Amino acid sequence: MSTETEAGASSSAVHGRAAPPRVAMPERGVVIGLRWSGAEGAGNQIVAAKIECEPERARLTRLWRPFTDAPGRRDVLARFGAWLAEETKWAEGRLVVGVDFALSLCETHLRLLGLLRQALRGPAVLGQHLEGRFLGTDGDFTEAAARFRAELGTKERPRFTDCYRAELHTPTSARTYRQTFFGLCTLAHATATFPPWDPPVVGTPVVVEVRPAHVARALCGVCAYQDDDRDGVARATRRARMLRALRSAAKLEFEMEQAAQIVEDGRAEHLDAVLSAVGAAAAWRDDFQGVPANVPRSEGWIHSIREEPWR
Repeated sequence: MSTETEAGASSSAVHGRAAPPRVAMPERGVVIGLRWSGAEGAGNQIVAAKIECEPERARLTRLWRPFTDAPGRRDVLARFGAWLAEETKWAEGRLVVGVDFALSLCETHLRLLGLLRQALRGPAVLGQHLEGRFLGTDGDFTEAAARFRAELGTKERPRFTDCYRAELHTPTSARTYRQTFFGLCTLAHATATFPPWDPPVVGTPVVVEVRPAHVARALCGVCAYQDDDRDGVARATRRARMLRALRSAAKLEFEMEQAAQIVEDGRAEHLDAVLSAVGAAAAWRDDFQGVPANVPRSEGWIHSIREEPWR
């Protein structure tokens, strides 16, 4: 009788629990995740994570700040295209870059700016027109971004993709408008394809919009992984747990020195870059499919891992 009771207790303990999550990664290619910044001296804050994908594993091969030798925003803007081309060369034409800033605006804001038609052609064209209209050749990025937001007003207007991904910060919110503006202006100087505006082209780098927070939430059920100075909460243990989840779910391999760098970074900038790379890689494996039919083409899409990776 006791044996039956113990068996019943053991069975009820696991009832309803799904299998551990799995994230399918590309069998070949290189993915770079960028944790972006629009602040002054942005080159000192932008973090990149490079993942090399192989048939049975994915390796985190580099974690670095690629623009610290020229940190000014105009320096980053001038160097980004060459940097992307060089990374594409080393990846032998198989490169996907996941950026964590918005690649477009909501349709209402695009109409207010008179740039809806330009946005339909993709982020590079939209960025070119934003740069010419607000920045010019000698303008200041901080002032230009402020004029950009002032013309749109301060009312929050999320895109369809922001709602689908439960993104808290819209492209023109007080927290994100600088990096949205700077990011779009920077992409105006890069040669790439931008799903879902256009399909990937062999030998040309692919740039997609991602959100590290969505990857963390869908994979681990985690909503916060940065340290909070306001209440003294340290989340190094949580960051370490997330790394273990990436190792088991995505078969991501990394060195202990890299793990220590990620875990000890209280601002989680390095972890954001890694999560961005994983989200972009998973979308690449799915051929950047799955954009809902009701999402306006001008607004783009936040690519990521599948919503329920445990199924």
